[in-house]
Amino acid sequence: MKEIKTEKTTRKTIKTRKHSIPVILACSTLTVMAGATIGPIINSMREGLNATPYSIGFIVTAHALFITLTSPVVGNLVDRIGRRPVLLCGLLLYGVAGGAGLFISSYTWMLLSRAFLGIAVAAIVTPITTIIADLYRGHRRAAVMGYRASANSFGGVVFPLLGGALGVFSWHLPFAVYFIAILLAFAVWFTVPETYSPGMGGSGRSKKNKSILGILKDTPILSFIYLLSFLAMAFLYVVVIFVPQRLAQLGISNTFHIALFLTSVSISASFISLMYGRFRSVLSYPGILMVAFGFWASGFALASAAVSPAILAVSLILVGVGQGLTLPTLMVWVTELVDISARGRAVGYSTTFSFLGQFASPLIFAPVVIGSGIAGVFLTGAGIGAGVMIVVLLLSLGGKLR
Repeated sequence: MKEIKTEKTTRKTIKTRKHSIPVILACSTLTVMAGATIGPIINSMREGLNATPYSIGFIVTAHALFITLTSPVVGNLVDRIGRRPVLLCGLLLYGVAGGAGLFISSYTWMLLSRAFLGIAVAAIVTPITTIIADLYRGHRRAAVMGYRASANSFGGVVFPLLGGALGVFSWHLPFAVYFIAILLAFAVWFTVPETYSPGMGGSGRSKKNKSILGILKDTPILSFIYLLSFLAMAFLYVVVIFVPQRLAQLGISNTFHIALFLTSVSISASFISLMYGRFRSVLSYPGILMVAFGFWASGFALASAAVSPAILAVSLILVGVGQGLTLPTLMVWVTELVDISARGRAVGYSTTFSFLGQFASPLIFAPVVIGSGIAGVFLTGAGIGAGVMIVVLLLSLGGKLR
């Protein structure tokens, strides 16, 4: 695989890379900001938009659906015209579409703005992942991807609190936070270099133009990684959707207390992701995934059996560790399996499957709730997590994973 070689870069480029890291990490948190900022103001926004309890949910999920639909297109653009132009356009669109909520009082226009916000997120996630993969190699790449996952998890703590604080004054005010993306666009312009052009990559013209089906045929492991990306995000939204209901069964109904339980997942995930480079230096990708899904399975099993809020809190910390190990592993692994000329498309489809898992999570586990209750959802998740551990082990022993 032909990649940018650090030993051949100029001093200017090396300096730019050092300044790029905090900007890239800040941009990465915008993915979480998209939904987390408005979470605390849903009830006030429903009243302001004169929406029903059912229809207001579309305001929350619309951006995820459009991320799913447009990520493959964005991935193709990233490979055709470069990383930086797509990222800059995504940041500007994010600021405009997200910040529009500051002035919108119509449900229809709000829904439209959230759809464009989803397109913007897709145009941010894929370039960021590919830029990190282009700039860094080996354990350094793993470490920076870990920093990115940690920043995302940290954003899952900060943005709901910020949105809730601003929402005290007006349900419109939290949307002003989205304008940060426009400032980040200027920061990207001055600090983040273009890391790829269509003339780069050593695979020949035919491979550069190969469809995603051709890429999957050449690299069948990608299909398995995409499945795990779908599953990891579905697991994460099991926490978001069903933990509040599990807490209610244990006598916790105060919204602030529920928020503290949920943020414990993000805090533990952020801490583990921060150390991801160390895990990668001693374990293979399949090894990390077996450990990660072991934590998912243990956390979900404990959540299912929890008889007190304290036990549930411990289970959520275990789940956070699983999340903190899983997400950077899948991101790095995808970027290392394909040629630099196909990296945007490979990452774009990874983003699609991740957000499809988010969107589908309540649909997947709804029958379990009906048949076995809330505790049954977590027990099912534990069984799936244990099953993934076994599958990864068998594929590794059979030489299918590397």
